[in-house]
Amino acid sequence: MAYLVYLAYSRDMSADVTELSVTEARDNFSDAVNRAAFGGEITFVTRGRAHQRAAAIVPAELVERYEAMVDLEDARVATKRLADIDAGRSTAIPAADVAGALGL
Repeated sequence: MAYLVYLAYSRDMSADVTELSVTEARDNFSDAVNRAAFGGEITFVTRGRAHQRAAAIVPAELVERYEAMVDLEDARVATKRLADIDAGRSTAIPAADVAGALGL
């Protein structure tokens, strides 16, 4: 979540955060989507008596940037792991062996 807040803040998106119950979100879904798409607003959808956050309506750009950030981190880790294998610091285990060991 901290990554999403950082991305929203650093990309001039709205600092406004709204919370709606599931019923309110259903009744105002179009408005919440428009506020996300055009105003950069995040709307949390809550449920239960404790109003626990269950979902969020966020700008698509925010999720796309988050996915790109995760992809970069995955690539960094993969590159490091491959370098470890190449340098002999680690060994690769075939997927079939792992699946067999797990009974899959």
